[in-house]
Amino acid sequence: MNILKNYKQKILKEKKMTKKLVLISILIAISFSLSADPKGEDIARKSFNLPEENDSYSMATMVLINSKGSKKIRKLAMYSKKTTKGTNSFVEFSEPADVKGSRFLTIGYDKGDDEQRLYLPALGKVRKISSSKKGGSFMGSDLNYFDMESRDFSDFQYQYLKDENLDNKNFYVIEMIPVDENAPYSRQIAWIAKDNYFIYQIECFDKDKTNQRIKTIAFLDVQKINGILTARRMVVDNHEKNHKTLLQMDEKKINIGIKENIFTIQNLTK
Repeated sequence: MNILKNYKQKILKEKKMTKKLVLISILIAISFSLSADPKGEDIARKSFNLPEENDSYSMATMVLINSKGSKKIRKLAMYSKKTTKGTNSFVEFSEPADVKGSRFLTIGYDKGDDEQRLYLPALGKVRKISSSKKGGSFMGSDLNYFDMESRDFSDFQYQYLKDENLDNKNFYVIEMIPVDENAPYSRQIAWIAKDNYFIYQIECFDKDKTNQRIKTIAFLDVQKINGILTARRMVVDNHEKNHKTLLQMDEKKINIGIKENIFTIQNLTK
């Protein structure tokens, strides 16, 4: 009798647990449907659906400017290539001597966490960037490892905020909340042009402190190269540290058939 009684209690407990899980699922679905913003999603989707390059190559100049106005100038080469899994990228510094030979690899995954590795000649070994460390500074710049990844529509939840005019250009302003729990930002505010749906500015807010705006990324000198809208300059203002990073594409080539063997761990230590 005790065995039968225990069995009935187990079945009853499992039924209650099942009902509880169903109820939780329903509440989550209702919450998501209430928070979903069709206008914000539509604007973001049109931006993410803009034509993209299959691959690209850039020779670039990076300028680091501190609070006193002192500058550090670096030269680097940047490669990217879309694959069936995501977007891969490879960065190599050539100047000055203290960063020459430093290389950075990202293996992109549309579904899942991107894989990132950094090679510093002074250390003579490859270091893997863990998911929890993607808020760290990339080579002393105001870009972090999260910024160096390619983003997809599914990486955020969206909310339309307002229409705005900036420098005589009309924008949609939308809030983007990262889905990735390891993202260093609580949210990002994107300024998307009404005429071409290109993102011209992103404001980034810290999730670990007081949700304050910690930096602003501006995309400037936007041009069409082989039919692809491309920013030739990027300015990153770090409001926390009163520091700035400028990135100028001195040479930019799109869809030139870049080889896949560039995006390998072996190429980091060549």
